[in-house]
Amino acid sequence: MFFWDALPDYQELTEGAVVVGTPKDFAIAVFGLVVMQSAYWYARSLQPQVRFRHRVLLGHVLLCVSEVSFFFVSALATVAMFDHWRRSQFVFWKLMLLASALFAFFCYKHQLASVGDALLETQPEDAGKATIEPKGTGKP
Repeated sequence: MFFWDALPDYQELTEGAVVVGTPKDFAIAVFGLVVMQSAYWYARSLQPQVRFRHRVLLGHVLLCVSEVSFFFVSALATVAMFDHWRRSQFVFWKLMLLASALFAFFCYKHQLASVGDALLETQPEDAGKATIEPKGTGKP
């Protein structure tokens, strides 16, 4: 949903246009950041308890989506920060909102990557199926 909403702004920013957000846009952004961070930290506490079945393709897809999503947000922040910094005056709360958004999307990327990694891991019950154990070695 973020990408669908932010892609036109990204295209305008890269073409040199000035994109001005309304107070409603900033309120929605703050609400979205609070929801993202709340969900991330709650899921982080549940992570040791959750186990997934071994799914290689889905794990790789989640790893790819996590990397691409953070790349897009980083590119958008870079364009907003460096290309348009000289055009506008320094506004501390906008800089903090940008830094908060980067951190929230880093957490989102990390969560997707950890789920992708968990899907790629061999589960303990599957571990014995892929290995050959010697029998009759004489050890008790």
